[in-house]
Amino acid sequence: MFSQINPQLISNLEKLGLTENEAKAYVGLVCLREATAREIHELTTVPRAKIYEILKVLAKKGYLEFRQGSPTYFRAVDPKQVIGKIKDEFLNCTTQTLDQLKELSYELPKTSPVWCIQSEWGIKNRIREILDGVREELIIFSSSPEFLQEFEAELKNLEKTCRLILIVDELDKFRSLPFEFRETTEEFKDFINNIVIDGAQYNEELFMIADGKESIGVHSAGNKREAVVIRLPIVCYLQKMIYNRVLEPEFIKKTGSQPRPEFSTSSQASECLSKDSLKPEVFP
Repeated sequence: MFSQINPQLISNLEKLGLTENEAKAYVGLVCLREATAREIHELTTVPRAKIYEILKVLAKKGYLEFRQGSPTYFRAVDPKQVIGKIKDEFLNCTTQTLDQLKELSYELPKTSPVWCIQSEWGIKNRIREILDGVREELIIFSSSPEFLQEFEAELKNLEKTCRLILIVDELDKFRSLPFEFRETTEEFKDFINNIVIDGAQYNEELFMIADGKESIGVHSAGNKREAVVIRLPIVCYLQKMIYNRVLEPEFIKKTGSQPRPEFSTSSQASECLSKDSLKPEVFP
């Protein structure tokens, strides 16, 4: 199958900034739809000793996504989106390359509901895709104004067409944005911002649930940012139940001073979230 691909496609991808091996690995992955590093190596003849490093580079550039496991599976990001990202820099060769990639009849595989994204462009691109698909309800938790500022126009449009729920950790950070927010308690904020996995501290920057069917969580560890996309209805349903629970009137945080509960475990923090979590505020 690989021998039938127009060699001009590989040449054009090199002009767009990929090395020959990166171009072969990407095209091979588009052909395979979803594959392991070994399968990509066998199809493309990219040296086995280099294939993992090449796939790592492609992931950082936002050209592919991966599902960790044994073995790890990879899939190419839609070629139309990849070419759209870099076409301004290489305008002379984008049209021909995009046409060649479309000839591969790319379709997103349906085999796995969970995928990881590591590039900044890839994360924002997937968020935009999810926002474009919202029809009835969107629930967002954010500890970083960056994402809400980036997608302010899209969120304003959704505010008119669906139920939009915005939950933040600190209202003061979001006062410049023209939305109604609900603020978490200090206990939940401390819990969210002090998640440690295998010795690394994770900061949950954004979490979205779209129509109760698809979710994306963006977190950072040090200077590394990653997103996890889940399209598993039962998981998204359970996630939605948590947010719906804390949005019930009797659990909305009241204004004024209140005694602050103490806890020492994550289970106690979760219990605190379900009992005393949010307060609404509208910024002028």
